[in-house]
Amino acid sequence: MSLQAIARLEELVDQLLTERIEVQERNRQLADECSRLIDDRSRVSEELDRLLGKLERLEGKA
Repeated sequence: MSLQAIARLEELVDQLLTERIEVQERNRQLADECSRLIDDRSRVSEELDRLLGKLERLEGKA
C-alpha cells in the first residue's frame, strides 16, 4: 500500500471517529429529550386523572 493510500485511510478513519462522536452526542441528547417527554406525559396524565376525579365528585354532588 502506498503512503498516500495509508494517509487517506487515516484521514477517513479520523473523519469517521469524529462523526461517531457527534452521532453519539446527538443520540444522548435525543434520549434525554425522550426521557423529559415521558416525564411530562406522566405528569400531565396524573393531573388529568385528578381533574377528572374532581369533576366526577362535583357531578355527583349536583
